[in-house]
Amino acid sequence: MRGTRWIRENLGLALLAFGMAFALWAAAVWEENPPVERTLADLPLVFHGLGSDHVVFEASAERIRLRLRVPRAIEGSLSPQDVEAFVDVQGLGEGAYERPVQIRIQRRGIQILSVDPPRVRFRLERVESREVPVSIQVLGQPAIGYQAGNPLPALSEVRVSGPRSRVAVAAMAVGRIQIDGVRQSVETQVRLAAVDPQGVLLPELNVEPEQITVTVPVEQRLGFRELPVRVALQGRPARGYQLTEISVDPPTVTLTGDPRRLEEIGSFISTEPIDLSEARGELIAEVPLVLPAGVALVGSPATVEVRLQVEPILSTQVFQQVPIMVEGLRPGVIARLSPETVDVILRGPLPYVENLRPDELRVWIDVGDLERGTYTLTPTVTLSAPVANLSWTLIPPNIQVSLMPAPTPTRSR
Repeated sequence: MRGTRWIRENLGLALLAFGMAFALWAAAVWEENPPVERTLADLPLVFHGLGSDHVVFEASAERIRLRLRVPRAIEGSLSPQDVEAFVDVQGLGEGAYERPVQIRIQRRGIQILSVDPPRVRFRLERVESREVPVSIQVLGQPAIGYQAGNPLPALSEVRVSGPRSRVAVAAMAVGRIQIDGVRQSVETQVRLAAVDPQGVLLPELNVEPEQITVTVPVEQRLGFRELPVRVALQGRPARGYQLTEISVDPPTVTLTGDPRRLEEIGSFISTEPIDLSEARGELIAEVPLVLPAGVALVGSPATVEVRLQVEPILSTQVFQQVPIMVEGLRPGVIARLSPETVDVILRGPLPYVENLRPDELRVWIDVGDLERGTYTLTPTVTLSAPVANLSWTLIPPNIQVSLMPAPTPTRSR
């Protein structure tokens, strides 16, 4: 009895002591590992309990924003894979529903602060499928003088599957193919999408196969012919120059006229001759085409733009035993060179190189920043006038330079 009475008299004190101890422990844990807020802004929403013969569509949300309170110790390692947002549809039949979003967290010590949205509206229907015809839309027009035939899909029908109500209104599977400006038949893979009778997309439906091969035949129209342009030239460039580049815009043209006249033209259409006599540099000219009688150019005037590049022929000349000049030599210092001359091989435009005189060529070294001693230096080549596309080689490429005090003159007695 006395023991029981003691317990009754001291129970309150014991509970108070336990509560104070727990509070102190919680405060210590909080101080050592304080919680922080963490937001998972793009968490995918899944539906649990969904049978293979049913499908969810028209869901009011597919992603969830979740705010959590997380212990700092695990905040850095928490990932979306640790959290699942789901709606339980177990046992539901066809119809429209609104259900709460549930959260499952794989890690301990995490508190959910908010779920956005907390509830989701959706429709649940039985999955059905059926065959629908394929329709291919051809976009654009082939090049002038060409015509496109009807598109030829590899399959005339494909299977669509998805919610029963959407399958019921599916009219066809459509695809698009681009042929703008083409000059030959096009064969490519085209992605298909299901549409209703008004052409509105039905994104809830799957199409099998999703892509098919489509061919659009393209051929030249009767009375039209496309030919490359050949630039006719006469004369020769200036001496020492050569034609290095020729371009024409457009490179091909489309002609129209009597089919027999078109066949008689040959494999190209020529321009009026361009005179290259004494030409040098870049030449740009609008040049007429030579068109047979009864033949016309389609879509533009009967001229083309021709660009010609006439550049010097590169040549080589060797200058032997060219003396090396020394610049920047300080007072009281002399330079000894080994060797004192080099051979210079010049490569550049023929008109310049073949007329270059030895006195127009200068080979030198600069020793202005050097102290006394022995150095290996690469001489510099300077010409009397700068020339583009000029290069040189020195033999030998380097020389040895010794900088030493100038000898003191002796006094005669």
